[in-house]
Amino acid sequence: MRYQPLESALLSLFVAAAILTTQAATAAEPDFNGLARAIQATKDATAFPAGTAVIVVKDGKVLYQGYFGYADIEAKTPVSADTAFYIASATKPFFALDALLAEHAGKIDTRTTLQAMFPSARFTGFDASAVTARQLLTHTAGLDNMPLVWATAYTGLHDADTRQRLLQETRPNAEAPTGTFDYTNVGYNIASVWLDAATGTAWQDQLASRIFKPLGMTRTTARASVADAAGWPVAKPYSFAAADRTQPLYLRKTDATMHAAGGMLSTAPDLATFLIAQLADGKLGRKQVLPAAVVRASHVRQATTDSRYLDFPRDGYAWGWYTGEYQGRRMLHHFGGFAGFHAHLSFMPEENIGLVVLNNEDVLSARLTNLIAEYAYALALGDAGIATPAPARFAKLAEDARKLDQSAAAQREKIRARAWRLSLPRQAYAGRYAHAALGDVTVEVEADGRMRLRWGQLQAEATGFDKPDQVRVEFVPGSGDVLEFVIADGKVKALVYDDTRFEKAR
Repeated sequence: MRYQPLESALLSLFVAAAILTTQAATAAEPDFNGLARAIQATKDATAFPAGTAVIVVKDGKVLYQGYFGYADIEAKTPVSADTAFYIASATKPFFALDALLAEHAGKIDTRTTLQAMFPSARFTGFDASAVTARQLLTHTAGLDNMPLVWATAYTGLHDADTRQRLLQETRPNAEAPTGTFDYTNVGYNIASVWLDAATGTAWQDQLASRIFKPLGMTRTTARASVADAAGWPVAKPYSFAAADRTQPLYLRKTDATMHAAGGMLSTAPDLATFLIAQLADGKLGRKQVLPAAVVRASHVRQATTDSRYLDFPRDGYAWGWYTGEYQGRRMLHHFGGFAGFHAHLSFMPEENIGLVVLNNEDVLSARLTNLIAEYAYALALGDAGIATPAPARFAKLAEDARKLDQSAAAQREKIRARAWRLSLPRQAYAGRYAHAALGDVTVEVEADGRMRLRWGQLQAEATGFDKPDQVRVEFVPGSGDVLEFVIADGKVKALVYDDTRFEKAR
């Protein structure tokens, strides 16, 4: 898709809108029309109508809500207040809060050690009695377990018994020892296995009973099948970097891949309700819905870090929330990213302001959301110094999209042009490759030589790579990995993916 240069009139429109908006913000209620125009103009300028939902809350009520683009581009289904988005890692604040609520109810103790959680497990390479549930949920456990992550988030090849076996794959994190902050999904995945067993209830049902139902979040679920059965409009996943960006990405979330570190569907209004409760120490209106002490405890920093994501500085991590200062105010936030989606939850406790931004796109949306947050918080805070230049950044994003489009096309061509370096005829690599805990990877070679791989809910067409008997695969759209075939005695014996070996079946 080709883009025409942005006309100077577009930037003028942005700036004029900012001036009007800033003037209005000095009056009683901030005027978000300038923000709405900036979002829509960016989508028009990039000729890419993926969806975006925005809600700003302040002082216990919705200050602004806006819906842009399509939940389904081909069907031209517009995003609305009823559109459910996959929120990926923005699930973590919910799961961590649920753990604290379970502890408050006397069901668990977050000081429990990993060894005490799984007394029959034989962990190797680290002291499991020195790792606690609190560390699992605050990314300071110092552990790694990619097989468990892949099974629960991507392939869907797992059940209760499999997850117990996959726990044995837990290893020390070579880059971050116990007590050091290192953001991963592993701790939440492990904690969910324990929480299920300790409470006798699946973590998905715990979220529903302890959080969704009390808060009246009627369009939120941790099971994709619930949304399907109820006929909810669910946003389809898109990517600006895709060869055909009007078509949704193939990888869809199912119950088997909705996991504790990233496994919820929700609407912008429901998430706004969650933020209102966070800001009011568990109250909705005059009703105490969640225990105030638990909500306040979930905001207390448990680990320190010195990092940032785009314009968001991060100085620590609480229970499912990053902490840091934004626009001169204390903020808690968590974002979520997955193929075809980007989610943003944030709030300023002292200012009683919160923001929800949901997108069904995974490349442009992170930067778009970054700009929405800057503009929205400036308006809610009445900060004219920030609000005035914000529209110019939207205009630059639209300009940068043209370069990104060209770069993505060049990268796709580079991948297609790589030579194959297989040492055997291509058909020799076809077959089934098995792993006791992770299931089977199937390799098929078609008549025209194309090599296709399937692994549970994942699929990919392989392309050549630079080293002998290696191929590139893109199981997760937009994220390429290298797979190596093991050759011995003139035959293919196994394939290795992410340091995990799958043996070829005879």
